[in-house]
Amino acid sequence: MDHRPTRQLQASHVLALSLALCALLAPSAQDLDVVLRAEFPVDLFTVPSEGPFRSVPDAGWLPVLPSDQAAAALLDEARWVFAGMAWGFDYSYTPSDRARALAERFDITERGSIAWGEPALSPVKARIQDMVLYATVQWVPDGSARAELSAWASADYTSAQGRGSAPAVLGVEDAMVEGRLIPGRLLARRKAVVEACREALRAYLRTIERSKPREVRGSFSFASVPRVVLSSGQYMASVRLRVSVSEVISYGGY
Repeated sequence: MDHRPTRQLQASHVLALSLALCALLAPSAQDLDVVLRAEFPVDLFTVPSEGPFRSVPDAGWLPVLPSDQAAAALLDEARWVFAGMAWGFDYSYTPSDRARALAERFDITERGSIAWGEPALSPVKARIQDMVLYATVQWVPDGSARAELSAWASADYTSAQGRGSAPAVLGVEDAMVEGRLIPGRLLARRKAVVEACREALRAYLRTIERSKPREVRGSFSFASVPRVVLSSGQYMASVRLRVSVSEVISYGGY
């Protein structure tokens, strides 16, 4: 039995996606001195779960992602990315050390967020191509957020670049994000971006620290919207960051 979905969406599904986007966040007039705008994608094909019997179809597989989940996932990614450009993240990085039996660890914490329903964040237009929904989303930050953006753009921060990946099917569970269910395979996009951030920070730290530190703490922001593509079952992400190192803990202090 051929379980591949057709290449074309029904007109009713396209309309449902448009309505879902508009229902989640309605555009409104704002002070347009500073506007962040980017196009975000979401794959409308869901992927069957992998199991020991690959020839047996997944009975729970829905070929097309429901409209409300697609819209919510896309807008949640836009919220996360734009907040990461304005406020950024605090990070803690521990390099791996076999001699000390320490595994590599990388933790990040959001320094700020954009609330669901924020009228300053709104979809501008949407299109569907090759079963991917692309929506242009804009955010008009308020005075406080504009100040944060301006601070990150100063010369006090160093640039860093990195690439990362995450499986598109396995390893990421569905999660509730502020009362909305976001499918795990869509959260995998974010996991790939976080991996790219880790690689960027690790590469940068190697240029400023000759001896392996026990832990490094600091902050970073997205210098531009991360790029994420789907290739061979993996989400591949590339990022450009602005990085600040606030504390380097050496092994000499232990």
